[in-house]
Amino acid sequence: MTAISRMAQREEALMKSQTVTVQCQEGLHLRVASQMAQIAQKCGGTVEIRNRKGRPNVNVCSIIELLTLGATPGTALEIVADGPNEDTVLGKLSEVLNQTQTA
Repeated sequence: MTAISRMAQREEALMKSQTVTVQCQEGLHLRVASQMAQIAQKCGGTVEIRNRKGRPNVNVCSIIELLTLGATPGTALEIVADGPNEDTVLGKLSEVLNQTQTA
C-alpha cells in the first residue's frame, strides 16, 4: 500500500457520513437544494452527497449540482461531511431531507 493510499484511507475514516432517504413529496427540488446549500456554506468544512445509484459525488454548496442528482421521493442519499461541525451539519441536512412538505 502506498503512502498516498494510506493517507486517503485515514482521511475517509475521519469523515462522517449519514444515509438519508428523501421524504419530500416533490423530491430534491430548488427550495430544498437552496436550504441545503445555505447550511453547507455556513459549516466551515466540506460537504458532499452521493446518490446511492452510483452517480458521482456532488458538492452540497452548489444548488445546480444538487439538482443534477435527480433525487425523487424515496431516493437514498449518503451525506459525507468533513470539518469542524460535521455532526451539526449532518443533522441539519437530514432534517431538510426528512421534511415531507416544504414551506
